[in-house]
Amino acid sequence: MAQGETEYEIMVVLHPDVVGEQVEERMAHLRGTLAEHGNDVTEVIDWGRRRLAYPIRQSYEGHYLIAHYEGGADARRDELEQSLLIDEQVLRHLIVRRDH
Repeated sequence: MAQGETEYEIMVVLHPDVVGEQVEERMAHLRGTLAEHGNDVTEVIDWGRRRLAYPIRQSYEGHYLIAHYEGGADARRDELEQSLLIDEQVLRHLIVRRDH
């Protein structure tokens, strides 16, 4: 990890209609979006389809993706979150700083 960078984890819950190759495309898109916003992506994990604790946009299941990445103060987190908010295939997302 470069000096001044912090490790983050992002969880993205995709609409359950996203399946097969679409999941791979979404993983590549997530990796590209993170890199585009000045982050160094270390891994992207497909957690698969899981039941939600409560319905989100009339969906009872979602496809979970987890990504670990490193970014500094200039990683443009607000722009990243805005791009996830306007993506109709993303039901929810959460970005947290990783502790070791």
